[in-house]
Amino acid sequence: MVLIRARKIQLSGFGGPEVLEVAEFAVPALGPRDVLVRSQAIGVGWPDVYVRTGTYPWQHLFPLPATPGIEMSGRVAAVGAEVADLQAGQPVYVSSRLMGFRGGCYADAMVVPRDVLVELPGNMDLDVAAGLAYYQLAVALLKAAGATGPAGWAMVSGAGGGVGTALVQTAKALGYRVLASVGHDGKRAHVASAGADAVINYRADNMAEAVLEITGGRGVDLWLESFAGPDFGQVFRSMAPWGKVMLYNAVGGHPAPGFFDDWRAAMGKCVSVQYFSMHVYEEDAQAMRGLLQDAIGLIVDGAVTPPAGTFFKLEEAAQAHRLLESGGHRGRIFLRP
Repeated sequence: MVLIRARKIQLSGFGGPEVLEVAEFAVPALGPRDVLVRSQAIGVGWPDVYVRTGTYPWQHLFPLPATPGIEMSGRVAAVGAEVADLQAGQPVYVSSRLMGFRGGCYADAMVVPRDVLVELPGNMDLDVAAGLAYYQLAVALLKAAGATGPAGWAMVSGAGGGVGTALVQTAKALGYRVLASVGHDGKRAHVASAGADAVINYRADNMAEAVLEITGGRGVDLWLESFAGPDFGQVFRSMAPWGKVMLYNAVGGHPAPGFFDDWRAAMGKCVSVQYFSMHVYEEDAQAMRGLLQDAIGLIVDGAVTPPAGTFFKLEEAAQAHRLLESGGHRGRIFLRP
């Protein structure tokens, strides 16, 4: 056994970032098909915040005390007696999605079943690999939106964060011209460097007018939305005929009661609205793994170049959460053991 004891972030009750505490734990003995992974970088994302605050729809999967974290990259430290195809030092990616739960990756090390461990190409940066979940989501979301057909204009709403950045880059790689919206001008340069063809400040600009001007009066073929909220119905003013609105979160809450009226007023455009969640793949590990491989391929081939992330030490997990919730960050946030 390479590691006897390790550290993890643990919460014993729900609340603000201050509930995230460092705890020591004994690394369990390896079963015959287990692999001990020493982590190098750990992704920090909104599912971790929902777990911490007790608002995650799948909270029953997190009996307290719980450790957040849905993904990490690292290297093999030791293998069980029946694992013959991996060796110490090999780069790997851990996804709690493939393990059947959401969490556990905020740790120095993890014992992972071999069958759910993802081997990484030797030329893939492990710091980049720790952010694969958002590119996996981007691939899945765009495929669900019909991205295999002719591409047009795509709008990425709230594009300055980690998911938004991944969506901008992946949509560009799949042939879309990309519009992106941000909440303040300080994020324009980041989003433009990610590949957006045009960037709109949704607080300062008239969204509908700006979209129509940029698209030559046609509107957007695909709108990727995570906020929703009471003004969500205004999206129909910016859509092209046969356009699709893909809602993959609703952090802004419910649309106004007149949402259906707004939709009906645009009936001549035949706009569709679809909700998307990665949880649709929970019973299909093969498809989940395939989406990961698609994301890895885009990065390794150079079609997508994730921007450098912001790193905190493992014991600074609370600070990482504060930055995420502030809305002022650009791109991904990671923990370094």
